Amino acid sequence: FELLVRRHADAVWAVCRRVARQDADDAFQATFVALSRKAGAVRGCVAGWLYRVAYHASLKARRAGGVT
Repeated sequence: FELLVRRHADAVWAVCRRVARQDADDAFQATFVALSRKAGAVRGCVAGWLYRVAYHASLKARRAGGVT
């Protein structure tokens, strides 16, 4: 798990920062929490899965933070 976090952290952070802006920390953390919970269900490209999760977590964090 640590290797996956190290390998993909920069890309996940970039997505979170771009979409969630000031709530990027929450989205970043939520992405890797989701990975820890659903690692067995990930099929295919882990990077693509993480991108999708990070994008959706960022949208959710942005909405919760009140940023439009």
